[in-house]
Amino acid sequence: MYAIVIRRQKPAKATIINDEAILRHARPIDLVLARAMHCSLVAMMIFATYGYFAYDLGERAY
Repeated sequence: MYAIVIRRQKPAKATIINDEAILRHARPIDLVLARAMHCSLVAMMIFATYGYFAYDLGERAY
């Protein structure tokens, strides 16, 4: 949730955390880390989807 706020660079209208405080105290490296976290999540999802379909042996035993 914090990474989303840092990536957007603007507070949400309704939230359970204080977005203004997050943006006020975020360092420049936090933006880099938030981007890296999102990129790694997307890459992990792509690899997981590929692995699911590429190595689906299931009931098709060869």
